[in-house]
Amino acid sequence: MARIKKEDIYYTLLKQLSEVIVAAAEEYVVLMGGFPDTMARIPRMKMFETQADDCVRDIMTRLYTSFITPFDREDIGELALAMDDIVDHMEAVALRLDLFNLQDMRPEAIELADLTLAAVHEIREMINHLPNYKHDDMVMKKAIAVGHVEDGGDTVYENALRSLFREQGISGRESLAWLRIFDRMEHCLDSCDNAAAVVRNVVLKSS
Repeated sequence: MARIKKEDIYYTLLKQLSEVIVAAAEEYVVLMGGFPDTMARIPRMKMFETQADDCVRDIMTRLYTSFITPFDREDIGELALAMDDIVDHMEAVALRLDLFNLQDMRPEAIELADLTLAAVHEIREMINHLPNYKHDDMVMKKAIAVGHVEDGGDTVYENALRSLFREQGISGRESLAWLRIFDRMEHCLDSCDNAAAVVRNVVLKSS
């Protein structure tokens, strides 16, 4: 009877981190889609941010003591930090809804949240296939797909700013608040592609 090879702990931890990111993005979509009625859900984002930090701390601690890693330790660390940034940005967006005392939601923000969820679903699939990255072409396909989602986010972001600064009757304070939120939402999608870029680089180095 063939013995099943045990999965490397780094893959397991990265998979755990990807699940936290997906859960955070699902909450993010609910929050943005229902705001301001969902304002009471804002503190939940901190819970996911803490969970992601714990996952990253575990990965980094192991990197300091491990002699052997499944791929370059610098790439593992960079991937974990890029994934953590995704949750950090989502939490920052949620906090700004409260800090800026906003009372409504803009449609482009809902679109950007939906795109973020789409991107992290691709990231989860990418990470799930990562243990066999030298032979499984799904890893690169999913990593490239994240980039396509991020490209779509750039278009929504540009449209959001165009609409924001052409709208009549919106105050300067509210315009500035939404500018900062849209910037942070765009950074969130950039972080998704940063994580995918690390994996694209890992695959290319092994080819």
